[in-house]
Amino acid sequence: MITVITEECNEISQEFYDDAMDSIQICQLECSCGHCGCLAGHGAYTRSIKTALGKIPLVIRRVQCSLCNATHALLPSGIVPYSQVLLTDHAAIASSFEDGRDGREVMDTNPELSPSQVFYILSLYIRFWRQRLLSESLPLSPAHALTKPCIRLFGRQFMQIKNTRNLFFVPPT
Repeated sequence: MITVITEECNEISQEFYDDAMDSIQICQLECSCGHCGCLAGHGAYTRSIKTALGKIPLVIRRVQCSLCNATHALLPSGIVPYSQVLLTDHAAIASSFEDGRDGREVMDTNPELSPSQVFYILSLYIRFWRQRLLSESLPLSPAHALTKPCIRLFGRQFMQIKNTRNLFFVPPT
């Protein structure tokens, strides 16, 4: 998994994803084996993201290392790996809990979220992420500012559930 740091986006779309991925050169990406310049395109898969506009299907690009054969999905920083819910909604649900609420008001801004999904996200935050953020004094807002420190400190995106190594790439300006 390679998380590409992107600017904050109000609405995720295939066009936004394609523009972000087209703006980087694959030869600049580093593989989990530590080598650069060894990654090449290796297909794609479709993933649905729940947004206020409904479920948005995204075609996610994959790359493969020519040295170790590892494959990596290329994700923009606003997407939480292995989740259909955007990073901003994860952070809003966690912030709601910290403010003494139950997170269900986030469903008003994103009607695609179900009460069971909000409860699940909240339970993951309390069980796995709350103490991590507190121990490093990381604020929940703004949500896009959580990506770099979480990957650097914990090896994964904020609210990423699987313990899969996650690298991040900051495109040069």
